[in-house]
Amino acid sequence: MKKINNKIKAISIKFDMSTKLNELDGVILDFEKNTDHKHEIDVSVDIQNATLHMKRVKKPYISLATVDGKTIRKIKEIDVKYKK
Repeated sequence: MKKINNKIKAISIKFDMSTKLNELDGVILDFEKNTDHKHEIDVSVDIQNATLHMKRVKKPYISLATVDGKTIRKIKEIDVKYKK
């Protein structure tokens, strides 16, 4: 059976109005650490309602970009050489 952390797709946390944004870093890093390489984290903060929204978004199945025959996992800037 999978861990419960792997089954969570999205979470919303309501916090106190006096909470600073840098105090939420630990919560975001824990959620990111429990996420596998097949998902990306989408984080948004609603200031008016004092709510932190985090969700896991599935990455595309196909990786089209390669450098020296190795697929790129993260988005990088690629130098493209072409002849005129």
